This record gives sequence, C-alpha cells and structure tokens, in this order.
Amino acid sequence: MVKIDHDGHLHSTIQKNLILSIFLNSLIVIGELIAGIFSNSLVLISDGLHNFGDLLTLLLSLVAVRISTWKATPNKSYGYLRVEIIAAFINSSALLIIGLYIIYEAAARLANPGKIFASWIIIAASAAFCANALSTLLLHKNSREDLNAKTAYLHLFYDSINSLLVILAGILIYFFNWMLLDPIFSIVIGLFIIKSGWNVILETVNILSEGTPKNIETNEVLSFISSFPEIKEVHHLHIWTISSKMYALSVHIVVEDQLISKGYLIVDRLEKALLNKFNIDHPTIQLEADLRKGQNNMIKIDHIGNPLV
Repeated sequence: MVKIDHDGHLHSTIQKNLILSIFLNSLIVIGELIAGIFSNSLVLISDGLHNFGDLLTLLLSLVAVRISTWKATPNKSYGYLRVEIIAAFINSSALLIIGLYIIYEAAARLANPGKIFASWIIIAASAAFCANALSTLLLHKNSREDLNAKTAYLHLFYDSINSLLVILAGILIYFFNWMLLDPIFSIVIGLFIIKSGWNVILETVNILSEGTPKNIETNEVLSFISSFPEIKEVHHLHIWTISSKMYALSVHIVVEDQLISKGYLIVDRLEKALLNKFNIDHPTIQLEADLRKGQNNMIKIDHIGNPLV
C-alpha cells in the first residue's frame, strides 16, 4: 500500500511539474517566433522551432505518465504502453523536417543575411534561458525516479545551453555587426535538431521492430543465464522492449529431470537475477527436462534455436 501511495504521489508531482514546464515552454516558443520575425533573426526562429520540438516532447512525457496509469484489458494485455513509442516516432520525424527547413533557410541567407536587430535576440533568448532553467529545476528531482521525466529534463537542460549560444550570437552581432553569425548559428541548431531527432527515430524503430534494447547485449544475457549451475542448455532466447520502462525476455532452459516445484525455484531465482542485473522485468522462462543422458550424438543448437553444424 505504501508503494502504491508513493507511485501515485510521484505521478501527481511529475504531472504538475510537466504542466508548468509546458506552459513556460509555450511562452518561449511564441515569444521567440514573434521576436525572430520582427528582428529578422533566423537563429531566434530556429531556437523557437527547437523549443517547439521540445514542447512536443514535454506533451509526450505528460501523456506517457498518464497512460502508464491505465490498466491493461483482455484485448490489450500490455495496456497502451506503445502509444509513447509511436508518439516519440512522430515527434522525432517532425524534428527532422524542422531541422532540414532551418538549414535550407540558413543556407539561403549566407550570401545576404540582411539587417538583424540583435537587441531582440538578446532579450528573447535571455527570457528563454530563464524559462528553460526554471523548468529544468522543476524536473530535476523527478528525473531520478521516472524515465519520462528524465527525458524531459535532459531536453530542457540542453535547451538552456542552446539559449546561451543564441544569446552569445546576439551579443556578437550587437557589438561587432557580424550578421553572418545568424545563419551560421542557425545551421548549427538545425544540425543539432536533426541529430536529436534521428537518434530517437533509430531507438523507436528498434523498439517497434522488436529489437534488443540498445543497452543490453544478447550474448551477455546468454552467458549470464548459462552460468547458473542447474542450467544445462539455453536456447530460443529473445529480448525486446515493450515500452521505455519495460524490458521483456523469453527463453527455454534445459535442466535435469526433476519435480516441477524444484524447477520453479530455479526459474524464480533466475527471474530475480535478470531484474537486478539487466532490469528485465517481464521474463517468460520455459523449462525443458534433460532426457538425453547417455546420448553422445545430441544435436546442438544456438540461443535462437538454429542447429549448430
């Protein structure tokens, strides 16, 4: 009961902080886009679009936190956990388009940047930095306890650094009239947006295609399971990600022919070990009895069930 109350309080706190961060980020996006248009600054518009991408990330994190509390149904035994992954794929795809558009516009301005009102850049980017820094502080504690909060926290932290770079560009343009810095910094921001979006796309595609989690090595898990003295053989090992917070595993293990109750003790110990070492919290382990005593011509198979020649 205590854990349930703690989880409920944690989700409530995270949701409140995410909503406040979404409000602050919305003000940043509107303010920077308006200021960018009036100041003729592409770097400010770029930062506004970058913050818009992170606003979508914050909304995604809020939706994911709420969805995580929905109960599974007979028709959806895993609940709605994959909604988070699908939304992340759509969000990151939008970031790629935004990044490419920024680079396209910046490249067109390299030959003729035009007149830029640097004071607008400094004021708007400073306000964006303050709002991002405040949002970062709000989610700092929650980021240690929840993955979605951690994702939002990291995005806001890097946004703060990005805003500092925009402020620097504004100062240099204001004092030295280096108008060319506006499209150059815009290209840098565009490349950063593309890199961020592409990394998320790769991760979401890996999850949706039932790939092994990027932080888990299949051979390492195979060796770990095989290290149990009671386990004689391991095959049909599969590891995949259900959501950003749930890793699943299925495997067949061969043990001595024995009572089911003794076999259960092996499975129970293996499940706890997989959770502690690899954070795999949804294992399905099938026991097989070793009935091949005295047979020297056994067919060997690898961990996914293919015969070894």
